[in-house]
Amino acid sequence: MKFTNNRSRKSDGLSGWTSWVCRSVLARKEMFCGLLIVVALVHMSGNDLSKSRTLRSPGSKQHDGGDEVSGEGFDPEMDNFYTQKKKENFDTVAVDCSQEEQHNDYDPNDTSRLDEILDRVAQSAQVAFDEVQYNVEVSDSSENILPPGCDYAKENIDTSKKYDVCVVGAGLSGTVFAERTSELGGSVLVMDVRPHIGGNCFDYIDQKTGVLRNQYGSHLFHTKIEAVWNYVNNPRSPPWKQWYHQKYGIVNGTYVPIPVNILTVNRLFGKNIQNEEEMMEWLESVQIPCPKCGCRNGEEMAKSRVGQELYEAIFETYTIKQWGRSPREMDASVTARIPVRSNFDPRYFADKFQALPGEGYTAWFEGLLKHDLIDVVINTDFHDHQEHLEQACGSIVYTGPIDRYFEAKGYEKLQYRSITFREERHYNMSGFVLPSPVVNYPGTEVPYTRAIEYKHYLHRPSPHSVVVKETTSDEGEPYYPIPNERNKALYQTYKDLAIELENNGKVTFVGRLANYKYFDMDKALENALQLFYQKNWYKFYMGEQLLKYKRHIDGKIQALQEANTHTKRCDHPIYTGEFGMELRVNVPWAYHKTLHSNCRVQTLGVKGSQYMYFFSDEHTIVENTQRKYAVLPEGNPFGSDVVHMEDFPHDTPWTAPPFSDFFRRRDIYDFLQVKPLVFISNKYVVQWKHKHPDNFLDVELLREVLTYLEPNYTIVYKRSTAKSLEDVDGAELIMEEKDMIRTEFPNVVLYDDLQQGITNVEDENLLLFGIMSLADKFLSVQGGT
Repeated sequence: MKFTNNRSRKSDGLSGWTSWVCRSVLARKEMFCGLLIVVALVHMSGNDLSKSRTLRSPGSKQHDGGDEVSGEGFDPEMDNFYTQKKKENFDTVAVDCSQEEQHNDYDPNDTSRLDEILDRVAQSAQVAFDEVQYNVEVSDSSENILPPGCDYAKENIDTSKKYDVCVVGAGLSGTVFAERTSELGGSVLVMDVRPHIGGNCFDYIDQKTGVLRNQYGSHLFHTKIEAVWNYVNNPRSPPWKQWYHQKYGIVNGTYVPIPVNILTVNRLFGKNIQNEEEMMEWLESVQIPCPKCGCRNGEEMAKSRVGQELYEAIFETYTIKQWGRSPREMDASVTARIPVRSNFDPRYFADKFQALPGEGYTAWFEGLLKHDLIDVVINTDFHDHQEHLEQACGSIVYTGPIDRYFEAKGYEKLQYRSITFREERHYNMSGFVLPSPVVNYPGTEVPYTRAIEYKHYLHRPSPHSVVVKETTSDEGEPYYPIPNERNKALYQTYKDLAIELENNGKVTFVGRLANYKYFDMDKALENALQLFYQKNWYKFYMGEQLLKYKRHIDGKIQALQEANTHTKRCDHPIYTGEFGMELRVNVPWAYHKTLHSNCRVQTLGVKGSQYMYFFSDEHTIVENTQRKYAVLPEGNPFGSDVVHMEDFPHDTPWTAPPFSDFFRRRDIYDFLQVKPLVFISNKYVVQWKHKHPDNFLDVELLREVLTYLEPNYTIVYKRSTAKSLEDVDGAELIMEEKDMIRTEFPNVVLYDDLQQGITNVEDENLLLFGIMSLADKFLSVQGGT
């Protein structure tokens, strides 16, 4: 459906200044008067989505009340102030200048300057006249021609190829798995049933207006999660730009800030709240507490936060329009998501990181998916090729609707809310139609929930504008899972089926539709990254990835050394005894020197000690020295030959180096926190002349430990020590625990597998430090007696 509305302009009359200028210059520029009238008409008319209103200059905004503003917000309460100022300017006292001496170079017959100015004004009037040819075209979003978003997408699966991972869906969650897998050297197929990448974030240049706009509604990125912020600023994609989102809602015929803040309450209820303390007092006076058992639904949650009147004015009808159900039928989380401010902060979000991709979301997706190991196929339904892909793919990452995946089981369908988009293209509209990028409509006056004007974002200028109005319904593409009791119970049935598939490692269900859960963008990214790292984190310490990690750590060491500008040298004694004693005494002793001595600390060590002394200004490996029993060096901070002592001397020149902070890969550590890493070290060797160790975890005890830990922790199990790092001769005994782990606990990472192929003794310790730096919990059983 499409129609065009060409609107004419009309004026209530000419302003005094326009008539005066016309009469003054009529003899010289007959055309000027007519053009100036056009200018007056432009300035005295108005424009909104349904009426003719003022055509604004670029950068200005106007709301239905006629208040013109600039920047990212406006305050209609300032109108009286500005009106008074204008009156004061017009009431200035006239000054008689008739007696003033004229400038000597003044020539009353020279009209060149006047002609020049009038020509410029005439040109401006012509531009204004062109703008008057304003019209609005209304259409449905389904009529849009959507580009693929990248130049490497195909429309057919290459059935001759095998892939390590096949990703169903090219949105946020699927793109994370594809990009991370390719970073590890894995081959990936990404497919999407839509004709483009980017999922619901997809944006493109509107062919008719040149405006960068979204196809599926406005998307605002905001997060408190630094690891997610670091991820979105991926070097594969264009940079992001800071953007603080502000929006208004029309409530009882007036614009008010959304979310609720002090100004919202003052305008709606005639209050004069001045500060946060007063706002908190007002909120507490109107809030209706939830039952002792907690808020049972969306209505109770909203009233417990804002009271009855604000609930009816903003929350109730909006929720019904958005979800098609009363807030009483909705989970409490629905209204708990809506922020409420106790100050004047107009920002919709309060998160530390708020930004938009500088070149649009699609360009960001395009950069992440552009990789030699990633094939992208669009206009392709996974379910049409499922049988082939289950054979061709090492594993499948599914981000589509979970009920669609298990459709053959014959269960009921989960319920979703969909969106209908009504588009208005405003031609020859150099200003803005709406006062803010998004305007909410929580009342019953109109059917739509919000309107979006895309060129507001990042203040992108355009001679035209696109406004999209959203109306939700139960029919159409699935956008929002509906969190009520019926759907939660049904989803659990589907989830049980999904867990069964996930346990065999073949399919991973990830994302909003596959988890039947609404995610903000940052939470969707975090969820996908957490799932990816839980399954793949250890691969970042194998092969080429370990070499990349080594280069990173070596660069940090070099930077530390270059930062020390001292020229004096401090020698530190070598220790050739047990690895553990060196790590507990000699290393912290040397580190203490780097902190408290104005010199360059020079250290020595046996093979495998390079990264133990990462802080050293110069560490030298004594190649021919082997570890053997030795007493501690003279002058050591413990004043002892051995570290076995009754009490630890806390006042010694001894400081533990920050191994965890230095060797930790923060991205992996952060995303593992949903299931933190536990490092188990189980020593089981003949040592110290004993025939058999007394202290170790046998197979049965280890099974009990792993059964207890696995549901809540990521686990690394280590038993053997590389020969090059052993401090005394010993023989590892045979125990069948590794076969038990591989069979019964396939998600437990065996440290032996990570060590495979490492031949450099220094890299052995680098791997150990890197892995252990990810753990905050350790279970270490020493063996021996």
